Parts: sequence; C-alpha cells; structure tokens
Amino acid sequence: MKKAYNETWIENLHILNKAEHWSAKKLLTKEQLEQVEKAFPQHFYRPGIFVKIGLFIFTLIACSFASGFISMFIIGDGGQQNISIISLFCMTGFIFFLEFLIKSRGLYHSGTDNALLYAAMGAAAIPILSFFPDMQVWQYCMLSIAVSFAATLRYADLLAAAGSFLVLILMLGDIMMKFPIGKAILPFAVMILSALVYMVVRQIKSTYYYDCRKLIEILSLATFYLGGNYLVVREGNALLNDLNLPFAPQIPFAPVFYFLTLGIPIAYIFFGLKRHDRILLITGLLAFALSVYTYKHYFSPFTPAQELVMAGIAMIILSAAMIKYLHTPKHGLSDEQEGKRRLGNLEAILVAQHLGQTPGDDGNVEFGDGNFGGGGAGETY
Repeated sequence: MKKAYNETWIENLHILNKAEHWSAKKLLTKEQLEQVEKAFPQHFYRPGIFVKIGLFIFTLIACSFASGFISMFIIGDGGQQNISIISLFCMTGFIFFLEFLIKSRGLYHSGTDNALLYAAMGAAAIPILSFFPDMQVWQYCMLSIAVSFAATLRYADLLAAAGSFLVLILMLGDIMMKFPIGKAILPFAVMILSALVYMVVRQIKSTYYYDCRKLIEILSLATFYLGGNYLVVREGNALLNDLNLPFAPQIPFAPVFYFLTLGIPIAYIFFGLKRHDRILLITGLLAFALSVYTYKHYFSPFTPAQELVMAGIAMIILSAAMIKYLHTPKHGLSDEQEGKRRLGNLEAILVAQHLGQTPGDDGNVEFGDGNFGGGGAGETY
C-alpha cells in the first residue's frame, strides 16, 4: 500500500533526531549539526506536545460539528440506513481532508491528522454495525483488523497498530472459546500468536514503521508473558468458567505455568542484556516484578511489611554487586553514566585519523609494527 507521508522526509527526520541526540552529547558541533540539517531536510509540521493535544481535541470537536451539520440535511425517516449513509459520507470527507492536509500542510502525527484518521475509522464502524447486526465477535474483529491494519500500513499510526494487535488477540480468544478444549489451551495459543507476531515485526526494517514496530514488540512480549503467567491463567480460568469461589481452583499443568512465570522474565532479561535490547530488558524487569507478586500471592509465608524489607535488602545488595561488577565494562555493559564516557570512541577516532590507524573493537588504537606511532617504527616512518 502506498504510504501517506513523505518517506524521504521521514528518513531525514530519523537522521536529524540522531544528530540532535549526538549534538546534545557534544559529539557534534553546532556547525556540524547545521550541515546535517542542510544535507537532510524535512518539512513536516510537528508542533509541541501541548499544541498537538489542543489540535487533536479541536479537530475532534470540528468533526463532530461537521457530522451533526451534515445530518441536518440527510437524516429523515430512513432510520439506521440514513445514519449509515451519513457515516460513509463523513468518512469520505474526513479521509479527503486528511490526505489534503498531509500533502498541502506537511502534517506528520501533529494531532490534526491523527484526529481525522480516528474520526474516519469511527465513522467506518457505524455502517458495519448497522448493516451486520448479527455477526459474531470474531467476524467483527476481522473487519476491525482490516480497517486498522490498512490505516497502519498507510499512516503508520501507533493507536491503529496497537488496535490491530489487540483485536487480533481478542479474535483468537473468541474463536478458542467456541471449542471445548479451547479454554484449556487458550494461554498457549496466545503465547504462540504473540511469538509469531514478534518474529514478524522484528523483520520490518523500514524507518516509516519504526515506532509502530517498537510498540508491537512491547505488546507481543507482554501478551506472551501474560499468557504463561500463573496468576493470570489461574484467575482467568476461574473467570471464564464463572467459578464464584473465595479462591480460584488449581489449574491443569500448574507446574508448567510455575516454570513459565519465572522462566520468561529471566529469558527476557538475559537476551535483553546479551543483545543490548532495551525493550526486552525493561519488559523482562517488569515481568519479573509481576512474577514475584504472583508467587507471593499464593505461596508467601511472610507479612507485607516483612516482604518489603526483604525486597529492599535484596535490591540494595544486587544493585551494589552489579555496580561493582560493571565498574570495569564487561560484555559491552558498564555502570558509568553515559555522559562520562560519551567522548571515548570519538577521541579514538580522532587519534586514528591523525595517526593513520584504525581503532579496535574496544575503541583503542594499536601502535607499533613499523608504522608511525610507537615502538618498532622503522623506515616506513
């Protein structure tokens, strides 16, 4: 599908954001930053967050007034049919103005275009509900995914991307609930679907979908963990089976979920550190905290006060041990603040440029071997 926004400008905007980040670290001078801005121009209208919120709200209000104004001329005795016609007419108008403003005003997720997109998607939902009132939930989900996925492909909107994924999970749950064994294997089905989605979105390299890819990665990692979390599965099983008991009954394959509850966060943290993947690491830490709460909820013999004290002591000891261990950088990790070592590689590059050497993997310059720069210098001085 053809993309709505200028892809070259988006690529340039990504480069400019990197350059501004480096400039804030003093890795680029002001003059160099200006050269980057000239070399990679972009002309999007991107206001500040508060202006963006204001434009979003104002546009939604304008869309509501426009819909009401149009309904004054079209609505009559047709009932739902006329309402559907009004919705389709409004949807067409919203999309027209959305495309027009993107092309003429250079809007890029500036609030106005987001509001027009959501208004168009909402208007598209009304005819579906009106013309197909007896469809099942999974059928509504399929139509919703078609609309939101198309919006994601063209506009790379975060809410549309998140909606596509969450509705996909909802559709899976509704389908699984229709089979006798569906409730039993639903957690595993959610985990499999989440893993597949995660692997697919990891293959997307386009800068156009960079933010959407990161968001779907977070959501898929979260649903994969929640699908294997013992607390979620046990309480969810009681809820789905309408078991109004003081305590949710034990679930089948409980040892499997004991293992998954602890194993998944550890795997996230391990691979997050190994790959230097911030999303995996932070998701793993949050999942580990929920895992601790899960085991505490069912098996802890301590009072809440005792648990807080023990948790605080454990965190202090672990933090101190990790700071001491990483005081000397290991495996690409260090406890030092980024600001203290932000010029290290730059200095090595500058030395290499003057001496004609190439920095090693650790950022150090090797001397000697008969070249200018140290012991063993010979006739190739």
